[in-house]
Amino acid sequence: MAASGWTVLVAGIREVSGDAGKLLDRLRADNPDVYLQAADAQAVYGVDHVLGVLQIALEALSRKVMIAGRIETEVLLRLACTDQISHALKKAGLKAGRPGCFIAFSKDAGAVRKLGGQLGDLDDSVLLPSKEKATKISKELDIDKIALDYLLERAAIMVKG
Repeated sequence: MAASGWTVLVAGIREVSGDAGKLLDRLRADNPDVYLQAADAQAVYGVDHVLGVLQIALEALSRKVMIAGRIETEVLLRLACTDQISHALKKAGLKAGRPGCFIAFSKDAGAVRKLGGQLGDLDDSVLLPSKEKATKISKELDIDKIALDYLLERAAIMVKG
C-alpha cells in the first residue's frame, strides 16, 4: 500500500470493552486525519484479507464506483461481502466483549501512528485465519470451503446497484 501513498495499520485487540460504536466514534473524532473502520475479528480471515479488501475499496474510491458514501463503510461492506450496511454491521461489525480488528489508513503516516498508540494492548493473533473462522465465514457465504482468493474475489465483484 505504500506505493499508493497510503499508510495502513491493521491491528487486533483481544476484547473490545464498553460500547463498540462509541469507541469507534471517539477514535474517529480524536483522529480526523485518519480513516478508521473496525470489525469483529471473527469476520477477518487474516491480515491479507483486510489488506486485500482495503486495496479493493481504495480502487473503488479512485474510480468513483463505491457502493457506500464513505470509504470506511465501503471497507466494512466489502469485508462482509454484502451491499447492506445493516447486514455488514451484524455480520462483521465491531462488538463489545469480542476480539476486534482496527483498520486505519491515511496519507499522513504520523496520524496513523498516533491513532495506533491510542488503541491500547494490541494482539494481532486474533486476526489469524483459523478453522473456526473458516467454518463461520463458509456458512455465512454458503460455500463448502473458504479461500482467501475467493473472499477477495467476492469483495471485488460487488457493484453499486
